[in-house]
Amino acid sequence: MGDLPPESVQFKIEPILIPATTIARDGKFPTCRGGFCDIWKCSVTAQSGTQRLVAVKSIRILSVPDATLEAIGKKVRREAYVWIQLEHDHILPLEGVTVAEEFGPLPALVSPWMKEGSLDGYLEREFSGMSDPRKRELIRQVTAGISYLHGRDIVHGDLTATNVLVDSSGRLRLADFGLSMILAEAGNATFNSCHPGNIRWMPPEALQAGAEDEDEAKDEKPTKAWDVYSYGCVALQIFLGKQPYAWIKNGFSVIRAVERGTVPFKDIQSRDDEIYQQFSPCLKQKSADRPTMDDIMNSGVMIVCTNYDRVRGYC
Repeated sequence: MGDLPPESVQFKIEPILIPATTIARDGKFPTCRGGFCDIWKCSVTAQSGTQRLVAVKSIRILSVPDATLEAIGKKVRREAYVWIQLEHDHILPLEGVTVAEEFGPLPALVSPWMKEGSLDGYLEREFSGMSDPRKRELIRQVTAGISYLHGRDIVHGDLTATNVLVDSSGRLRLADFGLSMILAEAGNATFNSCHPGNIRWMPPEALQAGAEDEDEAKDEKPTKAWDVYSYGCVALQIFLGKQPYAWIKNGFSVIRAVERGTVPFKDIQSRDDEIYQQFSPCLKQKSADRPTMDDIMNSGVMIVCTNYDRVRGYC
């Protein structure tokens, strides 16, 4: 495996370097494994001796040449550059980076530990006792987070209920928005390395971006309209308590359903017409037919920002 010195990964905005000696992994194995990274639950010890939990995101690298390792380092820089500039109540903050052998040859990204895990798991546990006002509040928080990103011309590119995280107070935090930068730069190879389950929340154009046949593949990259489709799926999942295409268990079968134009939620119009009318435009097959996040924010139906959000410039 190539060996890229940590100092060669130059950041445009230098993140805080958290000494590896202050970080201890909680267990021998990562808590979560993604398409190209691992998430480790760790504890950080402050100078005062107090400890707190953090998540350390390390890039998984097997055996690659130096040139490829350098390219991956560039992607880490880009993700950190975008991430470090963000400050919002519903965006997972970047606390810093750490360099340690157990996390691989590249700087690992450190963020607060989200005690309640993903929104997907949270809904599985809590949905049966969840009130409509609580559901509306969760949707409002996702809306505020995506609106904040789009207001700064940042495309998330991989919005799913699995990378919306829940902290100990029940507040939602959007994570993994740096993936869109990698998707746009690396093309099909990176797309195909993503977990097949993520396609449940992705728009039809994502399949064109990930086509294995070069003749079928189109130059589709994550866009704001891409995010809006995923946002609609997350919002409806919050209200219905079921993942998109919940009746299809195999991820690759979901891909075939998307290709056929099958809608991601069954019989929603008969269940709650108000909810269907509000969010069905987000799921339009053609990206140009979908509303923008500005349109959604200005609709004023149920997910408008609070005055607190507007004053703080969050939306």
